[in-house]
Amino acid sequence: MRLNKKIIKKLRNEIHEKDKSLNSLKKIKKWYKNIIKKSNTKVIKINLSECRNWQISNKNIKHKTNKFFKVEGIRVIKSYNREVSSGWDQPILTEPNFKGGILGLLRKEINGAPHYLINAKFEPGNYKLIQLSPTLQSTFSNISRAHKGAETRLLKYFTNPNKNNCKIIFKQWFSEEGGRLKNKRNLGMLINHQSKKKIIIDEDYTWVTLKQIKELILENAIVNPHLRSLVSFL
Repeated sequence: MRLNKKIIKKLRNEIHEKDKSLNSLKKIKKWYKNIIKKSNTKVIKINLSECRNWQISNKNIKHKTNKFFKVEGIRVIKSYNREVSSGWDQPILTEPNFKGGILGLLRKEINGAPHYLINAKFEPGNYKLIQLSPTLQSTFSNISRAHKGAETRLLKYFTNPNKNNCKIIFKQWFSEEGGRLKNKRNLGMLINHQSKKKIIIDEDYTWVTLKQIKELILENAIVNPHLRSLVSFL
C-alpha cells in the first residue's frame, strides 16, 4: 500500500503547523534520560557456548525453537564493484522466511495536532542500550511469543486496525542492511487512530509531533534506525 501524493503533502505540512505539542522537546529529552537512568539494565559478554537455548554446530548457530535468527556462513564468489572483487567468506544473520517483523508508528490527533507514539526501547546492542523507537518494533518470532514471554504491547492496533478505530496510512516492506542480514525485510506501517478514546500507555512511551521527531534525529544517536526509516518519506 503506497502513499498518494495528497497524503504525503498533508503529512509533510505538519512540520510547518503551529506548535500544539503535548510535550515540549525539553520535557521529552528529560523523559528519555530518566528512562535510561531508572532502567538499571546491564549487558555483559559471555562465551558463545554459554548462551542458553542456543545450539552451536559446524553448520550454524540457531535458537532451539528455530525462531528468531540463525548465524550461518556464506561465500561470495564474485562481487560487483566492491573493494574486494574476487569475493569473500563471512558469517551472516538469517531470519525465518527472511522476514523480520513489524515496524509500526501510531498517529493520533491530540489537542488539535497530530502526534506520534514513540517508545524508549531497550535492545542489547543499542548505543546507550535504550533508543527512541517506533510504537511497535517486534519480530514475528516475538509476536508469536517464541520466547515464552509477555505479549507484544500495542500489537492489536497494527494487526487489527479496523477493529481498533485505526486507518492504515502506509504499509510496505522495508529492506534491511545487507552486509550482515541476509535478505531481511520488515513490514513498515503508519496508522492513524481516529477515535477520541484515550490510548493507555506505559511510562516508556510518549507522544511527540513529527517536527519533534525530526529535531530528535539531529541529536547524537538517540533515535534508532527504524523510527528514522518510518518518517523518512515525510
